[in-house]
Amino acid sequence: SCNLTGLWDSTEYSVAIQCISVMSVFWSEWSRGKTASTEEKAPSEKVDLWRVIESSHSAGSRSVHLMWKPLNSFPPSGRILGYKIQYFPENNAELKMTNISTDKKIILLLNEEAYIISITAYNSGGNSPEAILRIPSTDEKTSQVIETVRTFTTNEEVVVEWIASEPEVTDYVVEWYEELETDPFGRSWQYVSNSTYWKTNKKNFKPFICYNISVYPLYGNKVAAPYSIQTYVQEKQPSEGPVADTGIPGKNEVTIKWKEISKGKRNGFISNYTIFYKPEDGKELNETVNSDVLQYRLKSLQANTQYTVYIMASNGAGGTSGEPKTFKTLKF
Repeated sequence: SCNLTGLWDSTEYSVAIQCISVMSVFWSEWSRGKTASTEEKAPSEKVDLWRVIESSHSAGSRSVHLMWKPLNSFPPSGRILGYKIQYFPENNAELKMTNISTDKKIILLLNEEAYIISITAYNSGGNSPEAILRIPSTDEKTSQVIETVRTFTTNEEVVVEWIASEPEVTDYVVEWYEELETDPFGRSWQYVSNSTYWKTNKKNFKPFICYNISVYPLYGNKVAAPYSIQTYVQEKQPSEGPVADTGIPGKNEVTIKWKEISKGKRNGFISNYTIFYKPEDGKELNETVNSDVLQYRLKSLQANTQYTVYIMASNGAGGTSGEPKTFKTLKF
């Protein structure tokens, strides 16, 4: 007999044997293989836990979306059978409640008190260590620890850097999601320790889409106020241009108005608008205004003259013009 050692937990092995006699130099054929599996052990790592707290949608209650990532330890300790979620008001541990989930997300309906939430993964060998988060009360205020956040993009990576006012804070969570994403479970996150710098593969972000990025400082299991910014990893010119509204012209002036381009068609941060206008049989002129301006008064126009006007919206990758409109100034 022989004891095989150094094997991985919860792993199926195939074993075969061959033999040789003392008087021979030739080995026998291999025996038929026999398969067996090693025992499972309890998971050795905590689940990677995060939460999204929705504003109170009714008096005295709010939805807390909990989500976690599958354990990725290798070799694996065993097949995860489910997750045990326990939670209780911070000032009353006797009111502990327990939920079981086989999914990697759950919604808890909590009141306005602060709560302690823990999650463990379990298999036939036992439970993992607890992952614990504190949910603050609705009237709790936290100071702004992070002073600024900036992002930049290289050929392969998206980089997020930040400055914190309290150097003793060493743990953070970086959260990112598409600006138009409405499902709280559609968010991504990653824990960062002993650094104010984080990077990820550029493939984790879609081009031409606006992302919300937040950095949360951590005090143990307490999550402090985030610092949030928006970014595009790659821009292209807007998918459409603004539609001009010429209103009622005067003799020598007219007010041009337009609406913002919808978020899904900006493809980048709008930097400015340019109003192009041209009298019939005349030279085209233009005026450029900042991105927060949505109307402009054209002056010194010729009386009793037909004009063509259109507006171009520009971002870092270029500009796109809307459909031209015509108007005629008054004679008197």
